[in-house]
Amino acid sequence: MPRLALYYVENHRIEIVKTLLGKEQVLLNGMKISEAKWEHATKHYFSVNRNKYRIGRRDSSKADKMNTYEIHKDGAPVALINVEQQSSSFIIVLIILVGVGCGYLFGAFVYQLFFSNAIA
Repeated sequence: MPRLALYYVENHRIEIVKTLLGKEQVLLNGMKISEAKWEHATKHYFSVNRNKYRIGRRDSSKADKMNTYEIHKDGAPVALINVEQQSSSFIIVLIILVGVGCGYLFGAFVYQLFFSNAIA
């Protein structure tokens, strides 16, 4: 399950993950406490130590690069820092594949340019 965000609020580890079935789960200290269909307006509600929490996605125009979720404790927003950054391994693999593909095309072009007449 890819992790979308990881927060620490009052000594509690809050993870937001996306399942393979298209659902978004909220894990509190590793235990699932909320699950909903993954959409842009999905909100999760749960209680911890007599405090009511609400987690939801921010509007994409208001969201920072690292903080796409907002958490409210008893109706008041909680200051958040997303502990986990998104992985850039996909971009590295894409750059490598594009480089190999361009190298192959350039090599085939050079081979046809210089060596195709020598064989015939």
